[in-house]
Order: sequence, then C-alpha cells, then structure tokens
Amino acid sequence: MNKSLQGKCTVASPLSRQFKSPLSRNHNAGTHKLTDTQLKERLTSTQNRIQEVEKEIGELKACGYLETELQTHIDKLHEYNEIKDVGQMVLGRIAVIEGVQTKDLYKRYGLDIKD
Repeated sequence: MNKSLQGKCTVASPLSRQFKSPLSRNHNAGTHKLTDTQLKERLTSTQNRIQEVEKEIGELKACGYLETELQTHIDKLHEYNEIKDVGQMVLGRIAVIEGVQTKDLYKRYGLDIKD
C-alpha cells in the first residue's frame, strides 16, 4: 500500500453487517406477490447498493488495495487455518495419550491459548 495513504483509509468491515443467508426464505414466498411499486423500490434499493459497493471499491483502490493482493491474503489465511487445525489435532491427540488437558500442552510448548 502507498505509504502516504496508510492510516488515512478506513474501511467498514463487511463482517459488521448482519448476515443474510441466500437460502432462508419467507414461508409464504409462494403466496406473496410483490406489487409493481414494491418491485420498483427493491430495484432502486439494489441499484443504490451497487453504487455504494462500487464507491467502496474505488476508495479501496485509491488507498492502494489490489484485488490480486486480497486473493493472495485470503489464500494465505486459508493455509494458516488449515495448518492451525492440524496443530490443534496433534495437541489434542498428545493430550489424550498423556491424559492431560490440551491447555496444559499449550503452556508446555509456549503457545498462546488465545491463538
């Protein structure tokens, strides 16, 4: 990222928004018909949201973020999580074999229990 832009760019995390599952449905979805006005309101709302997202993308690019870097970061996080999961499984097996709690092994090997 461009050093002159560091600290100047703040990004609202998508994680701070309520998750809406694409699989959840209204139980009366088959019987509920939307009026033309409701459809137009939804269309306008969706178009506004698209504009907001495009603006956010523009701001991120202006701050020096690149989509390729984001994908690389996501891939590295996936790899880290897989390695961490394997490490936790190994610690769990050792704990069972030795008859101790996993948290005791964290202390023994100098690992942070919060990580």
